[in-house]
Amino acid sequence: MWKRSSAPNAIRLCRGAATTLAILIAVSCRSEARPDDEQSASAARQPVPGRYSLQDFGRLRWLDGSWRGRLPDGGYFYERYRLVDDSTIAMSGFPDSLFARANDSARITFRGGTVADEGGTRWVATRLDSSGVDFASERNASNNFTWAPESADRWKATLRSIDREGRPRTTVYPMERIPR
Repeated sequence: MWKRSSAPNAIRLCRGAATTLAILIAVSCRSEARPDDEQSASAARQPVPGRYSLQDFGRLRWLDGSWRGRLPDGGYFYERYRLVDDSTIAMSGFPDSLFARANDSARITFRGGTVADEGGTRWVATRLDSSGVDFASERNASNNFTWAPESADRWKATLRSIDREGRPRTTVYPMERIPR
């Protein structure tokens, strides 16, 4: 049971806690994201596409051809890259080495100074030079990747993503040219 003299102290403590709680609520409400803050945060997450020339895009000509990629479990996947014109490369994915029926497709394009890999998703090139190209997700994807040529008949696709536990994950896919 409370002594009479301790009741005012308890009330003061409760009032003090209530005041502190009110201040914390006011501060947290003030720091909640406003629509313009959300747009700024979203813009900060957007990749910054590099600015390239048609000559820079031409550095990707090494992709032209049919390729076999090796999966981490030892299995394979198959892709074909075809130069459509001086500013477009068409990619088709295939389930087997027959290259009979595509099950995936995308376009790597040069438009308005930007190089992009587009299908249902969109990645933009953030680096493009003689050692390869880095693509960062701009729409509908959470991974980024790098393509790096090793020789006329080999290159590596390196995929960077976040696993279910929130840890960074890197997967490398060696690619080998399939002779025509």
